[in-house]
Amino acid sequence: MDDVNRVLNSLLQLVIGLGDLIVGGILAIENWLRTQLATMGLAPQVQTAILVVLAVLLIIAALRLFGGLIRIAIVLILALIAIHILMPVLQHG
Repeated sequence: MDDVNRVLNSLLQLVIGLGDLIVGGILAIENWLRTQLATMGLAPQVQTAILVVLAVLLIIAALRLFGGLIRIAIVLILALIAIHILMPVLQHG
């Protein structure tokens, strides 16, 4: 039974590491997009609106592409990223 626990823990660590990598990639893309939008001269509020629209589109795409628990996990992650995008606006509001 100890071997089974070790294998399950290893798989869980792999899934967590993969999730961290995906979230890190999405946040890196968000920061890059925010920088690109800032160089275009867009106001921070417009940048946030554009990024929220993109996050909603990603959530809709995840709902259509994936099923089951993966769908729930992806939608939850994307919703948390959308909240992360909105935090600067909510703190100044």
